[in-house]
Amino acid sequence: MSLVHISSVAEFDKLIESNKLTVVDFFAEWCGPCKMVAPRFEALAKKTPNVQFLKVDVDQLQAISSKHGVRAMPTFQFFKKGSKVNEVVGADINKVEQLVKELGGHSGGGFAASGTGRVLGTGSAAPAAPNAPTNSWDIVALIVGLVMLYMWWNSGSK
Repeated sequence: MSLVHISSVAEFDKLIESNKLTVVDFFAEWCGPCKMVAPRFEALAKKTPNVQFLKVDVDQLQAISSKHGVRAMPTFQFFKKGSKVNEVVGADINKVEQLVKELGGHSGGGFAASGTGRVLGTGSAAPAAPNAPTNSWDIVALIVGLVMLYMWWNSGSK
C-alpha cells in the first residue's frame, strides 16, 4: 500500500481503525534522523501492500501526536483496529522493518525460507551473515553530544 500523508485528525482516526496493520511515522520537517529514515520507510510502504503506512507531521498535527504520547521524533506506532500494538521511539528503522514482518505478515516481494545456505560449487555451508549492531541509544547519545558541542561553540560568539 502507498504512503498516506495525514492532513486531519478525522482522517487519522478513520485510517487507524483498519483491520490491517497500520504503521504511523510521527516526524518533523526539522528532524535530521526523521529525514535519514524516510527513504527506507517509503520503500517499506511500497513493498508491503498488506500493511497501511501513514506519516504525521507533529508540528502540523499536534493534537494527534499529543493524544498518542509522542515525545521524540521519529516515533513509529503500530495500530490494529484502532489499538496501539507496538511502538519504536527513535530512528531504528531495522526494528520497524522487523515489527512490520512480525505483525503484518509477509512483505509481498518474496517468501520466507528456512534452512542453511550453500556456497555454489561446494557442499559446504555458507557463513552466516553477521548481525549489525543497531543500538539506538548510541545514536541518541551522539546526536545529543553534537547538539551540545554546537551550543557550546556558538555561545562564545555573542
